[in-house]
Amino acid sequence: MRELTGRVAVVTGAGGGIGRGIALELARRGCAVAVVDVRREGAESTRDLLLDSGIDASAHIVDVSDADQMTALVGAVVAHHGAVHILVNNAGVTSAGSFTEESLEDLRWIVGINLWGVVHGCHAFLPVLVEQDEAHIVNVSSMVGILGLPHNASYAMTKGAVRSLSEALRGELVSTNVGLTTVFPGAHRTGITDTARGSHRDLLSQMGSSRLAPIAMRSPARLAHRIVEAIAKDKARVVAGPDARAIDLWTRLAPGRTRLIGRFTGRMVVDR
Repeated sequence: MRELTGRVAVVTGAGGGIGRGIALELARRGCAVAVVDVRREGAESTRDLLLDSGIDASAHIVDVSDADQMTALVGAVVAHHGAVHILVNNAGVTSAGSFTEESLEDLRWIVGINLWGVVHGCHAFLPVLVEQDEAHIVNVSSMVGILGLPHNASYAMTKGAVRSLSEALRGELVSTNVGLTTVFPGAHRTGITDTARGSHRDLLSQMGSSRLAPIAMRSPARLAHRIVEAIAKDKARVVAGPDARAIDLWTRLAPGRTRLIGRFTGRMVVDR
């Protein structure tokens, strides 16, 4: 997009973490922002931060896994802001542990938010986006969307699907005015571990709140800056963090070889 000033951006999962960082960065670049989150307190907190900075912002309490709510969101955003130019499908949850110990309920939960949330966002907003002079979609995957990591099977399943969907959709949109960027973050301080499910959710939560977390996990603000730059330059991919870049390199040098990683992650669980 040649111009970001005056554009309207919709950011899901913007009540905190990476989503809030993206909303703030887009606002800094002159965008009005529709803040979307399933948590009212988080959505309204981010909206108020933007309003206090003089930014045109609105808060929308929406469950991205619900197709009807996402369809209604389009009308609500257009009614408030007059248009939509940027869609950031960022809302996500995680799970950790052995796949054989995952319940079908938890599998449906993570697929509903991580995958169907992206599908609903793209499907609902694309008719509006293609009407604009310039528009862009950002779909947030993960480094496990590049390589499925053991003991993260359900999370990897959803994020790998987001990657494939995004790559195919970017190709379909090549003759339109809509660009698309897929983001592959490594470990960032987002709070996603607080709501994790799976047999190893407690271990994941402990890692997220440990003393090493501020060192091992990177700032969402830096990632948000890279994502907004990718929107401006219509970059196809953002691979963020040394861990994500290492995974990306691993897939090129040793594609499909996850047994060594599986032994390591399995040992971590046994030794905890």
